[in-house]
Amino acid sequence: MTAFIDIKPGQWVLAFSEPYGPQMQDMPEHLELFRMRGGGWESHRVEEIFHVYEVTDVKPKPYHPRTYTIGQSVTHPRDYLRERQYRGNVIAVGTKERMIELRDRIFAIGEDADDVIEAEMYRRIEKFAAKKRAAAVRKIHRLLPHHFRSEQ
Repeated sequence: MTAFIDIKPGQWVLAFSEPYGPQMQDMPEHLELFRMRGGGWESHRVEEIFHVYEVTDVKPKPYHPRTYTIGQSVTHPRDYLRERQYRGNVIAVGTKERMIELRDRIFAIGEDADDVIEAEMYRRIEKFAAKKRAAAVRKIHRLLPHHFRSEQ
């Protein structure tokens, strides 16, 4: 099990939203998932996966947020004294601005890597794909010659 990060009231933390946090693995292994777009949640936004919280109270396992950010806006929970977050989902501690920047940088790593991989993949497959598509067109022409008489 990964040790909890030391946090104090008044600090801002970058943490996984509860369903996206490490459940079956340690934090380092879980963070390495972000080598891919969205860390495996490709269609999810950065704000869904990561939250930035202002801490009011810290207990041995949970902590209580006063405010948290979704995107760049700040939200106040209805009853922040009852709102609890698991400390095992905390990634880093710092200023609000630094945590938002870190969140965006973590998320961008996998997006950038996958963009480069996809571009290279399509570049390498381009000639092969053109040959296969041309062969497919010829098969369609042979299968339905009455639609393509002028080309034969």
